[in-house]
Amino acid sequence: MRAKLNKDGARRMGWRVRLLRRLVSGAKDENGAAAVFFAVSLILLAPLMLGLFDIYLASTQRNNLQDALDAATLFAARSTGTTTAAVDTVGDAALTANLVLPTGATLVASNFTLVGDKVVGYAEVSPPALAPGVWTHANVKANSEVVRSLDKLEIALVLDNTGSMQGTKLTTLKDAASAMVDKLVEASSRSTQVDPLKIALVPFSTTVRVQNTTALTSYNITTHTGTGIPAWIDPMGSSHYGTGVNNDIFETAVGNTTTKTDRFAMMKAIGQSWSGCVEARAQPYDIKEDAAVSTTPASMFIPYFWPDEPDANHYNNYMDDGGSGLTDRQKERRTAKYTGGSMKRTGALTLDSSGYGVYALGPNAGCTLAPVIPLTTSSATIKTGITSMTAVGETNIPLGLVWGWHALAPAGPFTLGSPYGTAHVRKIIILMTDGENTMNNPSRSGESNASFYGGLGYIWQNMLGTTSTDGAVRASAIDDRLKLLCTAVKNRDIVIYTVRVEVTSGTSTLLQDCASTPDKFYDVQNVSDLQAAFDAIAGSIDNLRLSK
Repeated sequence: MRAKLNKDGARRMGWRVRLLRRLVSGAKDENGAAAVFFAVSLILLAPLMLGLFDIYLASTQRNNLQDALDAATLFAARSTGTTTAAVDTVGDAALTANLVLPTGATLVASNFTLVGDKVVGYAEVSPPALAPGVWTHANVKANSEVVRSLDKLEIALVLDNTGSMQGTKLTTLKDAASAMVDKLVEASSRSTQVDPLKIALVPFSTTVRVQNTTALTSYNITTHTGTGIPAWIDPMGSSHYGTGVNNDIFETAVGNTTTKTDRFAMMKAIGQSWSGCVEARAQPYDIKEDAAVSTTPASMFIPYFWPDEPDANHYNNYMDDGGSGLTDRQKERRTAKYTGGSMKRTGALTLDSSGYGVYALGPNAGCTLAPVIPLTTSSATIKTGITSMTAVGETNIPLGLVWGWHALAPAGPFTLGSPYGTAHVRKIIILMTDGENTMNNPSRSGESNASFYGGLGYIWQNMLGTTSTDGAVRASAIDDRLKLLCTAVKNRDIVIYTVRVEVTSGTSTLLQDCASTPDKFYDVQNVSDLQAAFDAIAGSIDNLRLSK
C-alpha cells in the first residue's frame, strides 16, 4: 500500500516539479535579462549621472569663484587706483591669489572696471567635465560690484589730554591717532574729488587752547584789540556781569559790580603773553555752535586767566596780594596788584595730585596743551599736532566736544566747515577720553575757592549752574551739559564715534549714548587695544560695501 501511494503521489507531484523547473529555468532566463537590462541601463545612465556630477561641480566652482571675486573686488576698491587700468591690475592679482581651481579648470577671463563710484568685477572659469559629450559645456561666470564712498570727509579728532593720560597712555594715543590719520589719507586717495579729506585736531583737558601763544606787546588797552587777537575773543569777560552782579574773577574795587577788567591789559602789565586758552562760554552758548556776536556777550569767548591767588593756603601765587583788611576772595579779585612789568614769583605749580600734570605759575597755568588745529587737508600738520600733545589738567568733555563741533561748523569761530546739507560731505567727530568729567575740590586747608581754576572758572562763579562743594554734584552737572551737547551735535547729522579708555565706572552709558549708534562706541579696557579701536573706526568711515 505504501508503494502504491508513493507512486500515485509521485504521479500527482510530477506536474508541480515540472512547473517548478520551468519557473527556475525562467528565473534564470529573467536573471540574464535583468543583467543585460542593468548593463544597458548603466551605459545609458552613466553619462546622466556624470552630467549631474558635472552640474554639482560647476555649482561648487561658481560659489568658490564668487567668493574669490568678491574678495578681489573689495581689494581693488580699497586700492588707491583712480583709473580702470589701476584697479584692474590690483583686482587681477588679488583674484589670482584667492581663487583655487580644481584640476583641469582654467580662468579664461577676468576684469575690474571703475564705473563712477563703483568697482565692477567679472571673472569666468572653464571647469573640468566628466561627461563632455553628453551635456553642453558652459563656463562658470561671476560678477561683483563694490561701492566706493566718494564723499568728502570733514573729521574732528577730539582727544583727551588730561593729566591722567601721562606716560604710556599718551604715547599709545599718539601712535594710534597718527596711524588712523594715515589710514584715512590712504582711503581718501582713491577719490577723484578735490580735497576729499579734511581733519581738525582738538586736544582738551579742563580747557582748550584755540591758538598758539600770542604776544601782547601791540595790544591796545583802550580799544581792547591787538595783533593776533580774534574778533570773537572778549577780554573784558562781559558775560560774567549782569544787573547788579559781578561773577567775574576780578573787580576793580571791593563790591564794584559794573566796571569790567581787561584780562589782556593785566597780562601785558606783568610781561605775560596769552597762551591761547579759553573758558567755556556762558550757558546756553556753552553747548551751541552759534557764531560769536559782540552784542551778545554770552556768545563771546573769554580768554583763560588763572588769577594770582592769596599768598597763604593757595596754589597759583605769583603776585603780592597788597591791600589790608581784605578777605582771601577780595585779595584774589583785586586788579591793582597786576603792575610792575613782571610776575613776582615764577616756577612750578604743584597741585594736590600729580595726576594733573606739570603747571607753571602765572595766568597761563594749565594752558600747556597742544593747540587746536582747524580743518586742514595737510595730514602732516595734524600728525605734527598729535606728536606735540602733552597731558595736563582735569577733564571737561563738553568743552572738548563743543570745540570739535566748532571745527566742523560753517559758522564761527573757524568758518572752515562746509555748509550743512552739502551733497557728498560727511562730518564726523571722534571723541576719545580716559576719564570722567571732574571739577575737584582742593584738599589744602584754608583754600577759599573750593575748586581749581579752569575752563569753567571757579565753582563760586556759578558758570556750571551750581556752586556745590560736592564733587559728585559738579560732575553730574557737567554730565548733563554733555548729554544735551551730544544730542545737539547729532541733530546736525554729524556722526559721533566715542572711545573710552581704561575707565571702570562713570561715563560708560554717557559716552555710549553720545555715540551716533551703539556700534560707534568703543569701550577699550586696555590702552594697548586703542590702536585696534581706531583701526575699526577708520574702516567704518571708509565705508566700502558690496552692492552686487
